[in-house]
Amino acid sequence: MSEETYIKQNDMDLFDNPMVRAAAAAMSTEDKQRYKEIGEELYGNIDFENSKVKTDTPETMMQAAAYIIEQLKSGIHPSMMEDNEKALMADVFGEKWYEKYGYVEQDLTEIFTLTPTN
Repeated sequence: MSEETYIKQNDMDLFDNPMVRAAAAAMSTEDKQRYKEIGEELYGNIDFENSKVKTDTPETMMQAAAYIIEQLKSGIHPSMMEDNEKALMADVFGEKWYEKYGYVEQDLTEIFTLTPTN
């Protein structure tokens, strides 16, 4: 294979082409480190062989969270949820889990947002 052919084929590589190399060269050391950490976090949490997300959360908690998510999709307002359901959602998805569904923190105790933005 000639050098010219190699260069043309290499320029078509999704992750190693002139645009990607220029973008990487323009990044600061801090940005490169941040992207490295994001990649490690993303790919460190996926089991590619079994097509599953790796998690430390027990399966029973994930099933309970899935049930709560279905309730939210069906229209239950977070203020109508039981405290243990809200705590479970916070444990599984983080303290601001409600934002994913278009609600704000006040919605955990009262009807503040009538129509979710999602």
